[in-house]
Amino acid sequence: MKLIERGERPRRVGMLVASEYESDARVRRQAEALAERGDEVTVIALRSAERATRTVLDGVRVVHVNTPKYRGDSSAAYLRLYGGFATRAAMRLMRSPRSFDVVQAHSMPEALVFCAAFQRVLGVPVLLDVHDLTSELFSSKFSARERLMSAVRLSERASFRFANEVLTVHESYADMLRGLTNTAVTTVMNCPDDRLFKPRPWRSWSPDGEVAFGYHGLIAPRHGLTQVVEALAKVRTDVPGARINIWGSGDGLTPLRERVDALGLGDAVSLPARLLPITEMTAELNKIHIGVIASQLDPWTRHVLPNKLMEYAVMGIPVITFRNPVIERHFPEDTVTYVDPATPENLRDAMLWLIRNPEAARERAARAQAVMKGRTWQYQRQNYFDVIDRMVARRRGRHAMATAGATP
Repeated sequence: MKLIERGERPRRVGMLVASEYESDARVRRQAEALAERGDEVTVIALRSAERATRTVLDGVRVVHVNTPKYRGDSSAAYLRLYGGFATRAAMRLMRSPRSFDVVQAHSMPEALVFCAAFQRVLGVPVLLDVHDLTSELFSSKFSARERLMSAVRLSERASFRFANEVLTVHESYADMLRGLTNTAVTTVMNCPDDRLFKPRPWRSWSPDGEVAFGYHGLIAPRHGLTQVVEALAKVRTDVPGARINIWGSGDGLTPLRERVDALGLGDAVSLPARLLPITEMTAELNKIHIGVIASQLDPWTRHVLPNKLMEYAVMGIPVITFRNPVIERHFPEDTVTYVDPATPENLRDAMLWLIRNPEAARERAARAQAVMKGRTWQYQRQNYFDVIDRMVARRRGRHAMATAGATP
């Protein structure tokens, strides 16, 4: 890691994210890594009920604009969210157009790069970090809205052209993006932060005792948690001590709570009372034996490599997961327990098999842990630093040449 040397001006990085910064693991990893080496980082993010408008968190300046998070099935509400945030973020950037050496926009939406249009005109490079494609989210929710989908795809391609460089979360996604743009695309894996997610001692269980499953992250219908609790109800006829802890937030929480109540599983399912910062998550995950990721395949989930899957793997927690080509590319059959598809019946069978075979579960978890060697943040962050440093050097080089050219 290159630290700021004596006499060298810190790199000044501005970030935009239409999300809650405190719980966004990827944005926090990047921002805190830059701050740790001496860079000046300002993040403009969504409103947080528990935070002041301006705050400093682990060395990162965070500005919360007055736009709340939305997760649901209204395309108009999503557009209001993105439009409202983009307008407020652009206004803040325009107040100090030369404050940053590089501006990084985190998708979704990709069009956040245009908030830095004034900076781009002044020669400040713009980086687009594609976590997920907006078109894939909208395809999973609003596929019948043809005009809307056409506009979203057009916006994506325009955003790629506008950005100086593009980052994304894994190589399969990078390959797809390279087919959509001539802009340089670099992979910085969306992987666990070694400071938080570490190997833990194996936590075994008795097949006749209490077995705790777990899930953390976005709670949405496509992530299959209703199917998980339906499977749990079936499992508990054989293993009364089976239970699940769920952490996160999203538009799927209300229907999930209703299904839990209908199944009479209130004493076996722990649902979230608040959104936990990522810094508190590992202590919670230490309470579980087995992780469950039961997403339903759709235009969004077919391309994801879930960060929670990698977090479980690093910690040595055995995982039940749905199957897609990206997950298969990284995790062989003998490292995780695949459910294909993630129906209540398939989930029930997988849960019971792991409960009854703790030693086999331990062996799978160990092999998954081996898969993650070299795929944690301490290895990936240098790729990120290289991109930031390259863009800042380009900016400062142009500025130095312009200054020299203006000297009489």
